[in-house]
Amino acid sequence: MIKTPLISVVVAAYNTGKYIEECLNSIISQTFQDWECIIIDDASSDNTLSVIKEFAGKDQRFRYDVLPVNSGSAKVPRDKAVADAKADWILQVDSDDFIDQNVMERLYARAVQTDADIVFLRLKRFEHENPHRFNFLPDKDFDMQCRLTGEEAVMLTIPEWIIPGNGLIRKKLWDMRSTLKTGMNHMNVDEFDGREWFFNANFIVFEDVIYHYRHHSSSITRKISSKLFEMLITDKMVENLVHEKFGKDSPQASIVSQWRINNILEKRCYLSAIGSKLSGVELNRAKKLIREHYRSIDKNHIPYKGVKQMVYRSYILFELYMFYRFASGKILGRLRSYKYMLIGKKHKNR
Repeated sequence: MIKTPLISVVVAAYNTGKYIEECLNSIISQTFQDWECIIIDDASSDNTLSVIKEFAGKDQRFRYDVLPVNSGSAKVPRDKAVADAKADWILQVDSDDFIDQNVMERLYARAVQTDADIVFLRLKRFEHENPHRFNFLPDKDFDMQCRLTGEEAVMLTIPEWIIPGNGLIRKKLWDMRSTLKTGMNHMNVDEFDGREWFFNANFIVFEDVIYHYRHHSSSITRKISSKLFEMLITDKMVENLVHEKFGKDSPQASIVSQWRINNILEKRCYLSAIGSKLSGVELNRAKKLIREHYRSIDKNHIPYKGVKQMVYRSYILFELYMFYRFASGKILGRLRSYKYMLIGKKHKNR
């Protein structure tokens, strides 16, 4: 009889031949040994699959499968890996990242000690081209001994993520996601899945172990594409979720709606900066996404008064306002303040 592992590590891989060996070595080197690792190759065109086969050949805890055609989203191979997982606990490790040797041991011990549905770790985000540039999430001042409800955790992700969205998570939470078997694969949809985990969890705790999160020049968010504007779809889904859980007239709903408004403005600023580099089809798609999501703004939560409120109540006025701001150079300061949009904020979906 084959023993069921305690932890299933899921790895979605696509053209990460430069990095995946370091990722898989960090898994095989764990002080905790009762794991399996399911790797789904998303039709890579480089040497990713050969590296995967090498590891599967030397350790039977590695299992892999290959998608026949690239899915265009890390969600698809990741969901397949989770569906194939045998353990009650899931740890997601992306194929261009790696973990410290004690991560599984400490996360599992914390899960057993607390009976929490989620145990988050500390994420170290570093620049591959300059490893000395890094930051932590949560930061060093965060209380890693705290215990959060799902509602508290969600509001620590808006307007920015103060906590990470990764760690040891009960498989039942993955199986409860409303995006399963829907075909959704737009960019950033995993950030909706994460918030749904929070709401469905009994509570959330933390363990101070390090996940190394690599930000590199081949990240999708450094490529100019209309796919970046798909983040607006996720923003709307998150707003709907918050309305459902807190109520449309709640303070939380107001915060999330204003966050959406600012994100739409950011994307429109970004389009002004890079629109000339998009093909006609890509440009029209980006404009359509902005227009659709602008029109879905909850007008009751517009944070501005006077002229600005009028601007946000009429799409034509909004476009004229943005044209004026960009043409006059007044928007450049805003673009600089949102420079992560231009540099690329690494989201793992492709």
